[in-house]
Amino acid sequence: MKLRERESSSLETKFIEEHFDYLKKIDLSIEETLERYSDHPLFGPMSYSLKGGKRLRPLICLLVNEGLGRRVDPLPAATALELLHTVSLIHDDFIDRATVRRGVAPYYQAFGVESAFLAADYVLGLILKIGSSYEERAVGDELAQTAVNMAHGEEEERRLLAAGRKVSVEEYQYVLRLKTASLFGASASIGALLSSKKGSAPSMARFGERIGMAYQIRDDLLDMEKERELVSLLEPADKKGFLDARATEYISQATEGMRGLPEGPAVEKLRRLLSDYF
Repeated sequence: MKLRERESSSLETKFIEEHFDYLKKIDLSIEETLERYSDHPLFGPMSYSLKGGKRLRPLICLLVNEGLGRRVDPLPAATALELLHTVSLIHDDFIDRATVRRGVAPYYQAFGVESAFLAADYVLGLILKIGSSYEERAVGDELAQTAVNMAHGEEEERRLLAAGRKVSVEEYQYVLRLKTASLFGASASIGALLSSKKGSAPSMARFGERIGMAYQIRDDLLDMEKERELVSLLEPADKKGFLDARATEYISQATEGMRGLPEGPAVEKLRRLLSDYF
């Protein structure tokens, strides 16, 4: 095993061990949500697509909620966030013509392109049902607006890739903010909305967005020269240096955004999440 692979495996093991109880709750909630519709023809395909994954977005939702003082159970909303993330990956894989996802064939290859698009309708229904179950209407609004933002970002990226020209830093960051960071922002914001300090939702949304920007930039560092990746069209000559600096800056801003949060185990886990995995 190469050094980079060993380091990645070690980090993943540490991540799972440190957050095992949260990850177990998230996975169980996902299973229970899908089981309610076990007779649906898309039950099997969606169960297939939801296997694996770090569950970062629902984890952030749970940690923010716990750190601010739990008022309402955030687990159903956290499940909706993971469902939204997963269906975006299903479409991403088709658009990018990916051949593997989490070690197996992507959805569109395993179940067909038509089913890949119908999966979005199915997941949208699940998310609407979860959002409407909360008395806190802002939860449903946040999920809905995030879905709109993510689709906006995906379409902007598609158009830029089709144009094939160099992409400015502003265009690149605009896509990232909509496509990826908006879901991280919603994760932290919803965690706050369901806490005893729901007034902190706007600041937590900014916190989550900065994490999301750093996350996507770090991911793009691995795909700088791949075709059909927006980062390959980015203007700066020293893309690696530029991306490294921006990711570090976003994590610094996110860390600063945690100032004033009440100290406790959940907030400490959030702090370590930033330092160890981003």
